[in-house]
Amino acid sequence: MNKKPITIEIITSELHKAYDIINKHFFESKLPVIAITIQSDARRKLTMGWCTTKEVWGDKEGKIKMYEINLTPEFLDLNFYETMDTLMHEMVHLFNKINNVQDVSRNGTYHNKHFKNESIKRGFCYKEDKPDKKYGWSFSRLSEETKKKLDNLGINKDIFSIARRTNDYYVNIEMGNDPEQETEQKKKGNSYKWVCPCCNTIVRSTKVEVNIICGDCNEEFQLEDY
Repeated sequence: MNKKPITIEIITSELHKAYDIINKHFFESKLPVIAITIQSDARRKLTMGWCTTKEVWGDKEGKIKMYEINLTPEFLDLNFYETMDTLMHEMVHLFNKINNVQDVSRNGTYHNKHFKNESIKRGFCYKEDKPDKKYGWSFSRLSEETKKKLDNLGINKDIFSIARRTNDYYVNIEMGNDPEQETEQKKKGNSYKWVCPCCNTIVRSTKVEVNIICGDCNEEFQLEDY
């Protein structure tokens, strides 16, 4: 008997299944129903996935609204745990979004301590004890305990065995976010504007990669979007 071929439809279905399982076992079923897509974005060739910042799916009447998590097709067969890592990474962003927690700055590239703290709660760990200068706490990894748990939750690893073959994608990997947030950062005049998320104090710098802490609120200043 011929084995049934793996299709994009089958992969998408398994990703929805994985989302529901992970939502139940790692997020206490607190995440909403979403749309999961598989598509490339020419603006972010190294991005493995992203979560939209708005409910971009819905009906004409506005009664149904859904966020979207996308996985880049070029990386789908890279490794089962990498795929789950990407999915769960974006689920952390979604959890923070629906709870009004801003976990990124610098046009969505810098992952702050809110992302770090929630990631650790949801089964991630960090190899480094300090944030990356450009991407912050973006580089979380699934803990060994989380991997073992995923092994026993009924997600079919064999489904993730095909990918879109584009050689340009097989280079060093960066974790990604919503591409609508990741347009190139532009200077406004000769300085960058930073805002404390608590007291709204404003400071300016001549460099985009700086770490500024508010002395009154003990919060990291965030780069204002342009």
